[in-house]
Amino acid sequence: MGKISSTYDSSGSVEDAMKVVTALLLTLFLAAIPNFTAYSQACCSGGVPVGGTLGLGTADARSIQILTTYDNNIIHDLMDRRTLLEDETRERQTRSIITEINYGISDNWAVTAFIPYVRQERRILGFQGASEFTKAEGLGDIILLLKYRVLNPEEYPEWHWVLGGGPKIPTGRSDLKNPNGLTMVADMQPGSGSLDGFLWTYLQKSKIFNDPNLSVLSVVTFRKSGANNSYNEVQRYQFGDDFQFNLGLNYNLFIQWPIDIFLFTRYRSQTVDLIDANVFPGSGGKWIYAIPGFNLNLNPNTAIRAAVELPIYRDLLGTQLTTTYRYTLSLFVNIPFKNMSDVLPINL
Repeated sequence: MGKISSTYDSSGSVEDAMKVVTALLLTLFLAAIPNFTAYSQACCSGGVPVGGTLGLGTADARSIQILTTYDNNIIHDLMDRRTLLEDETRERQTRSIITEINYGISDNWAVTAFIPYVRQERRILGFQGASEFTKAEGLGDIILLLKYRVLNPEEYPEWHWVLGGGPKIPTGRSDLKNPNGLTMVADMQPGSGSLDGFLWTYLQKSKIFNDPNLSVLSVVTFRKSGANNSYNEVQRYQFGDDFQFNLGLNYNLFIQWPIDIFLFTRYRSQTVDLIDANVFPGSGGKWIYAIPGFNLNLNPNTAIRAAVELPIYRDLLGTQLTTTYRYTLSLFVNIPFKNMSDVLPINL
């Protein structure tokens, strides 16, 4: 993706910076755990999975990075707390096309727009083979982040640490109705109908164990959820606050093309949803996923990424459908702009 140069003058040591990183992660973790037991919503949160997708760091100054991802979440497992139940009467699927656009304002600052298009599907099997199929699709909620690169890459070339924050704007619809004219449940809607706040950090350390091909990466997100005050026209619905911690290893190897292979674990915790200030049944929980995958680097500015997400631990509140497996396929493109003539090649 290219080396990022900077004129940022950083004083102090990398040990001091790591203390700040540790304090930030601890603060985010504590902020995600309220005084009561925290649970994670087992299915979908406002229609689109965002925590693991916000993975771009900062772009080079006056460059644009575009990451387009096809995300397919297969939701067939029916869980009661930690117990997987035998059930073949219901299934869910969320398919999303997610575009993440990252623009480098300067060597240290960048802005990111996260634009999802979501399709939700639900099928319930009834008596004697009868089935009920429901779908909802549309533009999801857009996330805008302002990012700042903390460490000077010339002084700390093995470290890449970025902080970011911004709003999730309720651009997606949250009032779609089923064929019977009833408003669909909140987690079937493309959008949440609420204005949320996001905190985000990305940390990478290369040359682990003095191996130039091995690096460790971490992405942490925390979403403070607002409320949809017009859900079902007269109700107030609020998704639970969401915390996600991603940690993994990346190894570079060369087989005709440069290939990165990686293995991540993702911890997610989400508090219960509220409807009219009451707990919404079957919402909230916490779980851990294993995420193996690879990046195929076609050239310095283009790459293909594929990954699969598999559950290894789930603790849900009540009985809920949850992810059986999930896979993603992404295309990354970096577009460097040296001057405006590259952006607008027009002869006046």
